[in-house]
Amino acid sequence: MLQNRMKNATRIGIGGTAMLTVCAGGVLAQLPASNDLTERQIIAHAEVTANDVYVRSGPSLNHYTICKLKAGDRVRIVGESSDWFEILPPDGTFSLISGDYVDTADDRTGVVNGENVRVRAGSLLNDNKYTVQTMVSKGSGVTILGRNPDGFLRVVPPAGATLWITRQFIEPIPDELMNLEAAAGRQPVTSVATQDGAATDGSRPADTAPVPGDQTDQPVISSALAALPRTSQRATLEKIDADTRKELTKPIAERKLEPLIERYRAVASQDQDDMSRRYAEARAQQLTDAITLMDTVKQMRRLGDRADSTRREFLEARAQIPVPTVPTPSGLDAQGELRVSALYPPGSIPRRYRLVDASGPTDRTIAYIEFPDVADVDPDQYIGRHVGVRAAEKRWQRGGVDPIPVYVVKELVALADEAAPPPPAPKLP
Repeated sequence: MLQNRMKNATRIGIGGTAMLTVCAGGVLAQLPASNDLTERQIIAHAEVTANDVYVRSGPSLNHYTICKLKAGDRVRIVGESSDWFEILPPDGTFSLISGDYVDTADDRTGVVNGENVRVRAGSLLNDNKYTVQTMVSKGSGVTILGRNPDGFLRVVPPAGATLWITRQFIEPIPDELMNLEAAAGRQPVTSVATQDGAATDGSRPADTAPVPGDQTDQPVISSALAALPRTSQRATLEKIDADTRKELTKPIAERKLEPLIERYRAVASQDQDDMSRRYAEARAQQLTDAITLMDTVKQMRRLGDRADSTRREFLEARAQIPVPTVPTPSGLDAQGELRVSALYPPGSIPRRYRLVDASGPTDRTIAYIEFPDVADVDPDQYIGRHVGVRAAEKRWQRGGVDPIPVYVVKELVALADEAAPPPPAPKLP
């Protein structure tokens, strides 16, 4: 029923703007990327749950800071590693490329003139640029934002460029809630958080610099509302819509939608203007559905907090549980270290965990391991252990640069670490 209501709301065509977090003012246009670069697939949207959360150039506190986000800001997740989410660069951030390898006539657009030219993560907070995000080939187009004294150009991050944020202060958002917010006309969030202050990812404050270009919300009237006759009821609805968009910029936990629902229902109760009445009914139902989804998000957050608070005790107790280990058997579909996935925390449906190659400098996700509801195995006994997987089914999460396999577990065995070779890279079917 809820899905049907969302489809109806979409057909009505209320609002429909993109939701993107802004680290610095301004939404930037981007030239088409060259054919050798692929935009990373967005696997989840998420909301920041605390203030002064650093975005970093890599998945550790040793990587330099890019900008700071505040509670309620949104990020687009394309991957994860240990306690970090890999995200698309928030709007307002930039990359750096050597001006020696870019031909430009107007200082606004340029063309790369060399092969395998490094693109580096630029920072709004410091002058570091040692992290290479991606490489571009000859003929690639770039959008130039400015020129640094050292000869590097500030450019719109090209396809393939990503940044990182700690998952401790990030909450994934259900797709249904994203759709409802888009239908309700939520505007992009502007976040300028570069002032000195304690950072919430465990590091010390970074040197900061002012960021110009703060955005101001512009009046927005949805196409459905614009089609209504100009009556007093439409004027009332425009005011309620504006207040709704303002409320939706707040973090999910701070939103108060009930008063807005009552205002819509008041318009829906009148019989002088039938089109405004139907519009108000649709709006009231959208926000009612949003409250249901918000309650689900809050419940998931409470479950996640409870799981985190008890996980240390569980790991200590689990260490005392004897799990037989065997030499690496033949016929395994995959092997690696089993980890909890931040995208699929305990209690999520489907039940998924990460299979990780921990042999390198950073943990690499080899695959997602899915446990059917009828599976006669407790995966929590194997967390942190090297395991082998025999799969009843294998699927592929496609669309990104590196497709990731999803194995539905038929059998899970704990392997002897000393007998387990590094897992092979998965091959596409």
